[in-house]
Parts: sequence; structure tokens; C-alpha cells
Amino acid sequence: MRLLPQEGPAPRLLNSVVPEPAQSKPSDAAPDVRSRLRGASIFSGNGRAIFLGIVFGAAILWMIGVVYSRHRAAVRYEEAGRKLLNVSTQSLSASRHSQVTPAPITIQLRADLLHVTAISLGHPRLAIINGQQVAEGEWITVHTPIASVALSLKVLRIGDGRIDLSDGTQEITARLELPPPTQSRH
Repeated sequence: MRLLPQEGPAPRLLNSVVPEPAQSKPSDAAPDVRSRLRGASIFSGNGRAIFLGIVFGAAILWMIGVVYSRHRAAVRYEEAGRKLLNVSTQSLSASRHSQVTPAPITIQLRADLLHVTAISLGHPRLAIINGQQVAEGEWITVHTPIASVALSLKVLRIGDGRIDLSDGTQEITARLELPPPTQSRH
């Protein structure tokens, strides 16, 4: 058995935990007023900078709002002027001397104006008319060689070997063009 001595080294304090007692200053030195901490308030130190930042941020947001609302008001005013201008230009487009509406232009659609080269009966039904792919319900524009007039036709139905088109007043049926037979060299 081993006996431990009752007296051990004297307990000591760690320097990092408990500071050593401060030595007293001579009484003739005046206390430094600048080194004393002021009481914490909103307008001291960083609090003042944060307050000013909030005030300037609010002012900038307010100015952006004013500029944006003036811009939107100007756009609305300009659009209102355009709507009135559209109405007035329609009345100016007709001649003052003529009181009669012009006669409608009649175009006779020839067979050589529509060239149907392919038809696909899948889903959706497709066709190639004058080199342009169209589906049912789409519009195709046909240019006439005699007059400088373009004719718009709506594809109503695509069937087996035929396409039904309409210009709004009458229906036109175009047939699939078959390529000419090729002669073989036998």
C-alpha cells in the first residue's frame, strides 16, 4: 500500500483565467475620459450607420416607385392616343369624292395555281401544297400570276387523294398530282 503525502504543491491560479491584480496608478494622473464606454443607444456607433442606411434605402425605393408610376402613366396616355388615332385614320383612308364602296375583286382560281404533291393520312393529317406543308385548319396563301393579289385559303379537310379548301365563301377541291410514269429501258 502506498501512502500519499497530505501536503502537496500549493494551488496556483491560471494567468489566462484570472487576471493579476492591477497596480494602482499615481493619483496625479487624470482618468482618461475618452476611454470610458458610453451607454449603448440607437444613434451611437453602428446603430447610426444602420439607421442612415435604412432611411436612404427607403428614399431610393420611394424615388424608384415615383419614376415607375410616371412611366406607366405616360405609356397609358400614349396607348390611349393610339386607340383614338386608329379610329380617325380609318375614316381618312376613303376618298372624300367617292361615296360608293369599290367593287369586290373576282379571282378565278386556275388548276395550275394549286399543286398538291403529297398527302399523309396520319394524325395529324398533313399535305404539301405548292411546296408548303399544311395541316387541317391551317391557312395557305396562293399568289396569282395576273394581278398582284394574294388569295388566302383555309384547309378544311384532307382526304385520300384530295384536299378541300375554302376562301370563306366557296369550297375548292384540289386533287393529288401523280408524277408522270417513268419509262424503263428494257
